[in-house]
Amino acid sequence: MSVAYYIVLDTEEPAFDTFVNGKHLAHEEGIDELCRRLEIRTFDDYLSMSADEIADLLDDDIELPEGEDERWFSPEEGLTWATTLAAHIRANPDSVTEPEGCLEDLAEYIEVLEKTRSIGAQWHLNIDI
Repeated sequence: MSVAYYIVLDTEEPAFDTFVNGKHLAHEEGIDELCRRLEIRTFDDYLSMSADEIADLLDDDIELPEGEDERWFSPEEGLTWATTLAAHIRANPDSVTEPEGCLEDLAEYIEVLEKTRSIGAQWHLNIDI
């Protein structure tokens, strides 16, 4: 199985497909360091899971510590983040090992985040392992 970052919305039926590939970005070594150099959030900063999702992943019931609830982000913040990262990769393709794949993933994120904004929803990333 291949690791991928995907988008989760705070609404269960958004009336559009939220699928994003996210595999190129998940496999890109140094992507979080690149984000730090660009002074934007890292992928890990956007990762958030509910207690149920974590329990499913671990196949064990868990209780999140106080204050560690699922976090949500505005689509505007996500669009700024994804477009900043995409612009940098377009201008500096050698900053990542697979620029075309990373740009394809980011284009999918941008499309979903634009639709997310249109319905007034919020989002965060999750990871498929």
